[in-house]
Amino acid sequence: MNPPSNTPLWLADPHITTATLASPITADVVVIGGGLCGTSAALHLAKLGVDVVLLEARTIAQSASGRNAGFILQGTAERYNRAVDLMGRQRAKRIYRWSLENHHRMAETIVQESIDCQYRRRGSLQLAGSKTEEAELKASAALLREDGFEADPISQSMLTPTLVGAGFTMGVHIPADGELHPARFVRGVATAAARHGARLFENTTVTHLDASNVGDVLVTTSHGNVSAAFAVVATNARAGDLLPYFADKVDPVRGQMLATEPCPTLFDHPIYANHGYDYWRQDADNRVILGGWRNLDPDGEVGHDERIHPGIQTQMRAFLDRLSVKAKVSHSWSGIMGFSRDGLPMVGPVPGHPGALAGVGFTGHGFGFGFLAGIALAESIVDGE
Repeated sequence: MNPPSNTPLWLADPHITTATLASPITADVVVIGGGLCGTSAALHLAKLGVDVVLLEARTIAQSASGRNAGFILQGTAERYNRAVDLMGRQRAKRIYRWSLENHHRMAETIVQESIDCQYRRRGSLQLAGSKTEEAELKASAALLREDGFEADPISQSMLTPTLVGAGFTMGVHIPADGELHPARFVRGVATAAARHGARLFENTTVTHLDASNVGDVLVTTSHGNVSAAFAVVATNARAGDLLPYFADKVDPVRGQMLATEPCPTLFDHPIYANHGYDYWRQDADNRVILGGWRNLDPDGEVGHDERIHPGIQTQMRAFLDRLSVKAKVSHSWSGIMGFSRDGLPMVGPVPGHPGALAGVGFTGHGFGFGFLAGIALAESIVDGE
């Protein structure tokens, strides 16, 4: 029996890389990081007529943006009742509406730019496996409905036999959520950015950023330099490498993932369980995509090493058995997320670096915020706000 591939499922597609930066160039704006936020910023800057260069140390979407479960969820990493407790009702409501706008802009771009990324909007399902989690889900759903969001409680009798057999007692369906092939989407956004005039350079590692003056930004890379008026830093977990301001504000956290071979349909929605630590779905090819379980070793699942955690992967495979998934595991991988200290993204000008803006700290919910964050960064540069 062949062991599973350690290449992320989403990155198994053929990818024609762009050139590596080989000589000094100039631009109005240089974007550092070829993930969701960086490609979005590059696309929207280019559409606004800005001369923009994007630099990626590896290939587009090769880091966290191509290593996740492909969920597009509203809100933060916290459920709504918890978000309200932490940040207040009005701020929580505003952040949730912002994430819905992020989803809307992504769906709009998929159509406008003809991006083939297996996008579906089937909603998501949050599951409870204990009385404590039941109470939390019910409280969250009630608050969501009071504030004008969709949230439909589902009793155990309405759950599928697979989920009931796995021990889940009730759920909440969030109709506005979606899913996609994350790498195809991000690479599609990058392709659209290039079509609108952005210059993309992959396999180009940035070694130093001097953004001490607006209009006189210098980016040093392994092969050549970029001079620009502004820099947008969209390296998420790596933000502190270039901007010391983020060194104690964005932490690298590892997440484990696996995918099975195609199998019969068991799940109709992306699913979150165990307070968000466990999540899975079936993609358009009917593979089960499973991730999470970081809570089994929170101190060990930190750092920048994209390593497989054998113990967590073993527990994930055992969970597949609990879900009656019989298909063979075809891919096992991990990815590094950038966690902020308060769970919210950090988007905007960088203190102490007048020539830099950043979109980082997405705390495992980059596809809920990152695309609109890129748009916000692009518009703030053009509008000066």
